[in-house]
Amino acid sequence: MSPHDPLPEHPDRRDLTERPVLCVDMGGVFFSYSFLSALAAWAEAAGTDPDRLRERWQIDGPFDAFERGEITPADYLGHLRQRLGLHRLSNEEIAAGWNAIYHGADTELVQLLGRPEVRARFHRVVGVSNTNTLHADFWRELYREHLPVLDTVHCSHEIGATKPNPAFFDHVAAEHGVDRSRLVLVDDITEVTTAATVLGLRAHHYQGAADLAAYLTTL
Repeated sequence: MSPHDPLPEHPDRRDLTERPVLCVDMGGVFFSYSFLSALAAWAEAAGTDPDRLRERWQIDGPFDAFERGEITPADYLGHLRQRLGLHRLSNEEIAAGWNAIYHGADTELVQLLGRPEVRARFHRVVGVSNTNTLHADFWRELYREHLPVLDTVHCSHEIGATKPNPAFFDHVAAEHGVDRSRLVLVDDITEVTTAATVLGLRAHHYQGAADLAAYLTTL
C-alpha cells in the first residue's frame, strides 16, 4: 500500500476518547539521524581523525543518565570531552557537534499522520523519544514545520525513564487518560517493539510510511 492511497473507512464507532493512542518514535522514524555525523563534526573542529573518535565513542552510563534527565548538559559535555579527548573544544563546540546528527524528516510519514482518516482511528497521535535536553531543544526547532502533525511529544529526559521501560509507557498512558494496552507504538528498533508487546502494547516495527499505512488498516 502506498502512503498516499486512501485507507478504508474505519468502522469503529467508539467515542474518540476510547480509541488508541498512536505513539510515533522520533529518531529513526519521524526523522533520521546518525552519530557518525557528530564524530565527523568533532573531528573537524578538533583537527583529529574521526576514526580515533569512533574507537572511543560508545553509548554508556552517562549517555543513558542524560537521556533520563539525571545529569546536566554541562556534566555530559564534560564527560564527552574527557572520553573523546576533545580538550581543545569549548562546551559550545562540543554541543554543536552533538547536535549535528540530524538529517531529514520523513515527509511521507508526516503526510500520512496528517490524513483525516488516520486521525479518526486514534484518540491522539503523539511522538515518543529517548532523548536529552540538548537534542530535544535542537530538533524541536529544526523540525518545527513538521511537528504540528503530532498532538505532543513525550521525551525521556522529562519523564525520567526511557523506552522500553514500563515507567515510560505508563507515563504516556496516564497523560492521555488511557490504559497502557491502548498505546500503539511505532518504532524502528526491534528490541523496543518486542519489549513493548510483552508489556501489553501493540507495536509496529517501522520500515517506511507505506508499510505503516498497511499496518494501520489492521487496527
